[in-house]
Amino acid sequence: MNHNFSGKIKAYLENKSFSWQLTNAVLALSAFLLIIAGVIWTRIKSIEFETQKEKLQKEYIDSQKHLVQTEVDRTIDYIRYRRSLAVERMKTQLKMRVDGAWQIANNIYLENRQSKSTAEIQKMIKDAIRPMRFTNERDDVFIYTLKGTAVMLPRSKSREGIPSLHHQDNNGNFVVKNEVALLQLLDNGYIDYHVANINKPGDSLLSKSTYVRKFEPLGWYFGSKDYLEDYEKELKSYILDWIAQIRFKDDGYIFVNTNKGLGLVREGNKYIKPVNIYMSRDLPWIEAYKMQQKIYNTTRKGFITYEYKLLASDKYETKTSYLQTLPDWGWIIGAGFYESAVAPQVAQMEQQYAQLKHQTMLVIFLILLLIFSIVFLMSKWFSKRLIRGFSNFNMYYRQAGLTGTEMDPEKFNSLEFKQLANSFNTVSAELNQARKLLEKEQSLLRSLIDSSPDLIFFKDAESNFVGCNKAFSEYIGVTEKEIIGKNDNHFFPAEIAYRYNNSDAELIKTGIPVRIEEWITKADGSRQLMDTVKVLNRDKDGNIIGILGISRDITEREIIQQNYKEAKEKAEEADRLKTSFLANMSHEIRTPLNSIIGFSGLLSEPDLNESDKAEFVKHINHGSESLLNLIDDIIDIAKIEAGQLTITIEKCDLKTMLDELYASTNELLRKKEKTNIKLLHTSRLSVEAQTIYTDPFRLKQVISNLLVNAVKFTESGQIEFGAYVYQESLHFYVKDTGSGISKERQQLIFERFMQVHNTGARHQGGTGLGLAISKHIVELLSGEIHLESAPGKGSVFSFSIPYSPVNLNNKQSNIVHENIHVLQKWDNKTMLVVEDVDSNYNYLNAALSRTGINLLRAHSGREGADLFKNHKEIDIVLMNVGATEEDSYETVRVIKNMNPALPVIAQTSYSRQSGLARAGFDDVIPKPVKLAQLIQTMSSWLK
Repeated sequence: MNHNFSGKIKAYLENKSFSWQLTNAVLALSAFLLIIAGVIWTRIKSIEFETQKEKLQKEYIDSQKHLVQTEVDRTIDYIRYRRSLAVERMKTQLKMRVDGAWQIANNIYLENRQSKSTAEIQKMIKDAIRPMRFTNERDDVFIYTLKGTAVMLPRSKSREGIPSLHHQDNNGNFVVKNEVALLQLLDNGYIDYHVANINKPGDSLLSKSTYVRKFEPLGWYFGSKDYLEDYEKELKSYILDWIAQIRFKDDGYIFVNTNKGLGLVREGNKYIKPVNIYMSRDLPWIEAYKMQQKIYNTTRKGFITYEYKLLASDKYETKTSYLQTLPDWGWIIGAGFYESAVAPQVAQMEQQYAQLKHQTMLVIFLILLLIFSIVFLMSKWFSKRLIRGFSNFNMYYRQAGLTGTEMDPEKFNSLEFKQLANSFNTVSAELNQARKLLEKEQSLLRSLIDSSPDLIFFKDAESNFVGCNKAFSEYIGVTEKEIIGKNDNHFFPAEIAYRYNNSDAELIKTGIPVRIEEWITKADGSRQLMDTVKVLNRDKDGNIIGILGISRDITEREIIQQNYKEAKEKAEEADRLKTSFLANMSHEIRTPLNSIIGFSGLLSEPDLNESDKAEFVKHINHGSESLLNLIDDIIDIAKIEAGQLTITIEKCDLKTMLDELYASTNELLRKKEKTNIKLLHTSRLSVEAQTIYTDPFRLKQVISNLLVNAVKFTESGQIEFGAYVYQESLHFYVKDTGSGISKERQQLIFERFMQVHNTGARHQGGTGLGLAISKHIVELLSGEIHLESAPGKGSVFSFSIPYSPVNLNNKQSNIVHENIHVLQKWDNKTMLVVEDVDSNYNYLNAALSRTGINLLRAHSGREGADLFKNHKEIDIVLMNVGATEEDSYETVRVIKNMNPALPVIAQTSYSRQSGLARAGFDDVIPKPVKLAQLIQTMSSWLK
């Protein structure tokens, strides 16, 4: 129906002239604008009226709030003033009671002190004061001694004569103790007692007051107490009568309720008996009281708004009240006003506004009539002129379109038609330019798409291909023209094509982009991980016209991520092993230290025989060797971590080395009490192979580590080790019949900080570094290490290094044994020792004392150089080369400049031996310094 109506309107307008349409359009527009102006003006006036009304209401409410707040605050101030007078009156009456009793006692004492005994006087005083009562028989006077014993208690005779310093009242106050303490300072005074204010946590209320006065002739004091509550009962009644009479403005009054739900004063009337508000069945009063109680329990004062009945009426109006609380009495005091009192003034304003509105509508109608007349005449004249202009423009526009020429603006009689002609010319030129740019951009876009290595394709809404880039056509193996118009079923296996079609349908249905990662097997058998993203392709109106897809080869990225994951897991495992290693290391270091410290302390015990001393020294030496081996392992693994572990290739007497290892391993078996294990040395070495080029220290370290492990994990059977030459390699092996190692653990044991049995009863001690160090040393020696083992069947460790014989014709090296005898006598010799550590020097002094050599000590290299300058008799120098080598190097340069022939020996770690000869040192003794090696080296230079 709406469509038919709009069609009829359109047909009607098409049959009317442009001037008629223009005239009526201008008239309609003018009428519309005038109506809009009237509506806007009316709305503005309406807003102004509402603003004035709200302002009037607000001013009225604010003034009334101030009024009721002032009245309530004035009432509270008056109550507090009257309460303070009650406290003063109570204390005045207390003083009058006690002073009166004191005066009576003093008169009796003065009149009878010459004629009667003290006991008789005391009795006379008590008989005279005991019957005294005050305030309607409510209170009396009591007597205590100044030491706190009850003398007279009119209401508690049973407590007379009893010491009462520790007596407490119902609130836990030591009343007698407080009174005695006051009278030790003053002759009389007041004591006030307070109780916690349940309405104000942390605050308190005055409960009672006591007045006491000292009576020194008998060592007594008189006192009386009274409770503030008894005085305030009358005050409360008076205050309620006073509040009930308060009136302000026309019908303002003060109301009073309690926090217990009782009404005391309401609508200017005092209840003879308080009314239970909740039992009154007056719902508006109950709801208003709930708001009052909320104020009482929170802010203590403030405004509330509620519906309440007007005085002398059944009508309910909105009422605002101000509340102030008196927590000491539990009262809620308030006053309020009705917001409807401002209604007459608002009604008057509304009447004035209605009159103004009617007048405005009449003025708008008259203006509208006048404008209609003016517009009608002007539109007639203008429409005729406009019709002539359109006729000319239509004629010239047709000529320009047919001939392809530009329109001449000067042939038109108005600015608008001239501008239309210019616009036509501009649009025509821009259209030609835009067509050329579009062709250029399409060519550029195609080049960019074809240059991308990613697979890019386009589909229509039915999942048929409408285009692709060069990479996609090469991937499919056909040209783009052959792809267009076909779908996935033409190029992929049925299963894959079905999956692709489903993802296209889901994308078109939901509009959510699809992302798929899948492995693709290519024709050559290789596999690729493709990351494919599909999104909807829409036109400018948002309608779906197809699908855009981009597929990227992410195989390399996936491999990198997998490698990263594996590296991360290895790093986490290494961190865990280091943590376990540090905990184990703490135990391994403390074990020999406990032995060293413990037996060193026992050496100082008196009456210790030589046998015990030898045993203790043996344990100390064993602990020291264990600690030294542990430190060596730690240093070596640190060098490996830093990449600084190096080897030194030199001549090595292999036969002697293996013999020494046999002897030391047998000694280890004896110490471990494993005498049931048989040790076999089964080397098969020719004479030529007994002396080779290698790093003897590191080679011995590897074999020793393997032998120590074999001893550690073998409980019975035998251990066999040896060496043999095969092809171009020198092979070493260590076989045992121990616990063995499972297949999955065999690679792990060569990792740093890893042990095969590191928990429970199987834990054999150690740091878990030996095999890792050995593996690294073998690799530095250009060799390989291997393991063959099975649980319960023992293990075979073997390694090989390049074979490099020396061919010394069986010339044996001089082997220095630990048990050589010190036969040298150097009584006429002097040695300069440069050593900064006292314990190291003391060891050298004690070890060389039997040779008779004279020792000079210097704590630093600079001090050593100064000593050398002043002592020409020095025959040899022993210098400790520490962590900072520069000081030692400078000292040896000074000494060699003065006496180049003087032997200078360095004592240092193995890692520092290289380079010491270039610095000027003649020989090196590795740490720790062994006596036999020290004597041997000194003998070679002191001939």
